[in-house]
Amino acid sequence: MSHPALLKVLRLLKRPGWLMALLIYAAFNRPVTAGPFEQGMVSLERGDFAEAYCLWRPLAMRGHAEAAYHVGWLYANGNGLKVDINQAIHWWNKAAAQDHVDAQFALGLAYTHGDGIKADPQQALVWYLRAANGGHEEAREIIRAKVLAGAAEVEALMPELVRKPWVGRPIRVRVNRANLRSGPGTGFKQIGVAEKGTVLKAVGARNEWYRVLGSVGDGGLSWIAGWLTEPVD
Repeated sequence: MSHPALLKVLRLLKRPGWLMALLIYAAFNRPVTAGPFEQGMVSLERGDFAEAYCLWRPLAMRGHAEAAYHVGWLYANGNGLKVDINQAIHWWNKAAAQDHVDAQFALGLAYTHGDGIKADPQQALVWYLRAANGGHEEAREIIRAKVLAGAAEVEALMPELVRKPWVGRPIRVRVNRANLRSGPGTGFKQIGVAEKGTVLKAVGARNEWYRVLGSVGDGGLSWIAGWLTEPVD
């Protein structure tokens, strides 16, 4: 399964200057008008990072989430400042506390990449999930990919994650009766049966088997052979 947005993010993470690239992307995807924050964006565009910082920091100190988010990027990149990832995280936390989804995503990237701090996949997941719950599509792509791959850090949260409407995809049982098993193969214990026409939510895949939500107990997770199913349009 292809995840274009995720691949874009992961390619970005592998390149030098990924922090700056994301900052510039953010800068040019926001409307510019005449206030102090917008003046800072103009300063950023012309490369006057010190002026942008001087315009944004007072706003950030007064609780302006967008300004705090951008001050965080200036620290992360060392634009007009000494690189200080701890200060970047400080300002991103300020913005994230106000449900700024881009700041939440930035924290997820920071803990994924581990540039200047210790990488922490579990902490990264916490921030990706907060951003995803706020509608951040790149965060959702990352979580979807982790769920489908069965990443270790998502396992404890699977009961919560698989019920998110943006995680997984529907499949339909196309045979009269399909066995549901505890693992991806006929050697695993049978734990249920799905009748023809039953729609299940595929939230993982391994060796032509789908990990699915539904039809077991209270809607728990099980595995079904992929060749017994068909996609739902």
